[in-house]
Amino acid sequence: MWAAAAMVLTASVACTQAPRPATNAPRTVRFDVAADPTTLDPLFVHTDAEGVEQQLARLAFEPFYDVDARGRPVPALLTTVPTVSNGGVSRDGRTLTYHLRRGVLWSDGVPVTARDVLFTLHAIVDPRNPVGSREGYDLVDRAVALDRYTVRFHLRRAWAPAVATLFAAGPAPQFVLPAHVLGKAERLDRSPFGSDPSVGDGPFSLVSWRRGDRLTYRANPKYWRGKPSVDLLEVGVVPDPATNLTLLRSGAIDFNLVAPVQLAALSGQPGLNVLDVPIALVAGIALNVRHPPLDDPAVRRALAQSIDRDAISRKITLDHYPTADTDRPRFSWAYDPTIRQPHYDPAAADAALDMRGWRRGANGIRAKGGAPLALTYVQFPETTTGVRVATMVQAELRARGIDATIKSISNAQLFLPAREGGTLARGAFDLAYVPWLFGADPDDRFLYGCAGEKNYMRWCDPRVAALEVRAVSEPRQALRKADYAAIDRIVARDVPLVWLFNPNYVYVYRSRLRGFSPNAFSPTWNAWAWRMDPASGS
Repeated sequence: MWAAAAMVLTASVACTQAPRPATNAPRTVRFDVAADPTTLDPLFVHTDAEGVEQQLARLAFEPFYDVDARGRPVPALLTTVPTVSNGGVSRDGRTLTYHLRRGVLWSDGVPVTARDVLFTLHAIVDPRNPVGSREGYDLVDRAVALDRYTVRFHLRRAWAPAVATLFAAGPAPQFVLPAHVLGKAERLDRSPFGSDPSVGDGPFSLVSWRRGDRLTYRANPKYWRGKPSVDLLEVGVVPDPATNLTLLRSGAIDFNLVAPVQLAALSGQPGLNVLDVPIALVAGIALNVRHPPLDDPAVRRALAQSIDRDAISRKITLDHYPTADTDRPRFSWAYDPTIRQPHYDPAAADAALDMRGWRRGANGIRAKGGAPLALTYVQFPETTTGVRVATMVQAELRARGIDATIKSISNAQLFLPAREGGTLARGAFDLAYVPWLFGADPDDRFLYGCAGEKNYMRWCDPRVAALEVRAVSEPRQALRKADYAAIDRIVARDVPLVWLFNPNYVYVYRSRLRGFSPNAFSPTWNAWAWRMDPASGS
């Protein structure tokens, strides 16, 4: 389904040899998360940059289907992922039929059935429950159980992202809940289940949660794939990246997410592997097309030709963040590698700016009608990569006679809604460094739609608007892919933004941890497959 593969590299790093466990000791995997979860209730998973609650929810609960490290679908609660060709999606795109896997049990031994699916759907759409997102679920106008293991949803209108959204993997997943445990709760946000999800259908069950310190999970003996090989998971709450790095080097934890610049600190240590995983985030520079001269496509193309995006990837991210030309993550089935934005070409940029009347003055800065070509570039200081990108882009634009002033604005202020003074939403910038997070489905109306919530460029193209509407109404993937390719070609020509890179998350893990294979959304999606090899050294 999705085509990008994770690249495995073996690093040679010196570690303090971790003590070998006794042969009868529990096989334990230790790792850290960057923050204490707000809740462990899968109904109320919050989306954040670290995906903490998603990682933990995936240990104890199953989605309809997941995606592997290459982005290929892996059915979990379902026997197969619904498509038009297998009859799971009707030709008009409004009816979805789900076949649940028989033999899946809740950890207390009760079967997972259609009743649980319908109960959870009703809980999500119930306005009394403050769930994170109801998008897609609010389109379901009828839901029925055809039998104990078959559920049919009918949508008010065709919406192609439904299959990748409803109870599926992604940046904000929803998981099926046990109706027999929660069915009598008047409001699920007031249920004790939120602080102690003791009944799940995932590979592990919660044993304890010491808030702000540690969570412990044990293998679920009733898990449908079989009891996991790992007996225990010990999950520490450690927000400091430097501390995590020290724990990794000492052998106290078995894997961790690291920044590319941290890899040098691990050089020379045996027993550690490095794994680059393409993720669902694409970073770029938004161009405010309402601000002259950025309303001129020729000037926008010249800006793109002034920025050496390949050098940014190479020098700033050490090639861990490959250059992007569209908003499609490399694992997406809609990704088209043939589409290219204007490449780095200083001579062409100079010629285009000259032709548009922007001539260099004695100070080297271009001007037109006495007004200098001066732009405000905003970025947020919480991202080391973004700060370094801003400095490099500023120098490259200066070399082309463009005076870019960098303005640093906190992450919280930059992304607020307009009514709360958000810089991007109010359009108080010319250029802005923005990382956009995408889902498992390529629907990007939030970005390119004329009224898109995150269309910070204020760019509106009627051709793109029509293609976007058609793409989410068409259930056949091949036709949708053609529509998204057409959108991407228009964007590449008109340049409302300059795409920089589609980052990889860089995980370092110990050789003794086998089966570790993070996907684009979570490192814990396949915790059921992890196993410990005590013979692998540190």
